[in-house]
Amino acid sequence: MNNSFYLQEKNGVITLKCRAFDEIEGLRYGFSTRHGGVSPGDYASMSFSYQKESEEIVDENFRLFCAANGLPFESLVLTHQTHTNHVAAVDEAYKNRGRDRTLRETDGVVTAAAGLGLICFTADCVPILMVEPEARVVAAVHAGWRGTVRSIAAEAVSKMVALGADPQKILAAIGPSIGPCHFEVGAEVQAEFTARFGEALPYQKSNREGHSMVDLWAANRLVLQEAGVLKEHIFTAKICTFCNNSDYYSHRYTNGRRGSLIGAIAMEE
Repeated sequence: MNNSFYLQEKNGVITLKCRAFDEIEGLRYGFSTRHGGVSPGDYASMSFSYQKESEEIVDENFRLFCAANGLPFESLVLTHQTHTNHVAAVDEAYKNRGRDRTLRETDGVVTAAAGLGLICFTADCVPILMVEPEARVVAAVHAGWRGTVRSIAAEAVSKMVALGADPQKILAAIGPSIGPCHFEVGAEVQAEFTARFGEALPYQKSNREGHSMVDLWAANRLVLQEAGVLKEHIFTAKICTFCNNSDYYSHRYTNGRRGSLIGAIAMEE
């Protein structure tokens, strides 16, 4: 784990935190771990998958996580993620609607509305939380490999700028995801990364013929920098979900028998 990050335990809920974000007044955020919830079996114990578990269990996990991190349980915006580069800007109309799940084909959310919690779901894909402290604009982004090559992080920055953010003042935290040690891809996927990033993201050969290793963390840092975010404002946890599957859900490690992690962010009212 990068020393820019640390684990916080509160009421049994263990959350990954970014030190730079802690310095921002009124910011409430966190990356979940597997620990501190009520999910059983393969999903133990803090899973956020409404597709795989009952609404009562997932709501309770949200309630526990929100209580531990000061997030607005009755004003959360959740998306139906489909590996797009679509980012939605949401406003006060989403307040007090519970865990709203009406946004379809959306993999990122931004807002300038205080008291509104933004959620992204992952289990190997890259979660990115962003904040512009002066404009008080926040974002939560799910960057799968398709979203990464289609620059979803830059789309989020663009939406933040439209709400008054200065890209050079944006801070970005890249949370736990599958690392360059385990994200092995075939030739077709590698071709997409090579076409998008070229020599900026060097080819890394795999031990398997016709396969290669891709660094999603580096790729998303490049996308953020292209969008105007300063290199020194990008913080990467460097936690591989595959390597650390006892603490974080990994789709690849479990062949899909897993729960879902979240990245969550809000500005306090």
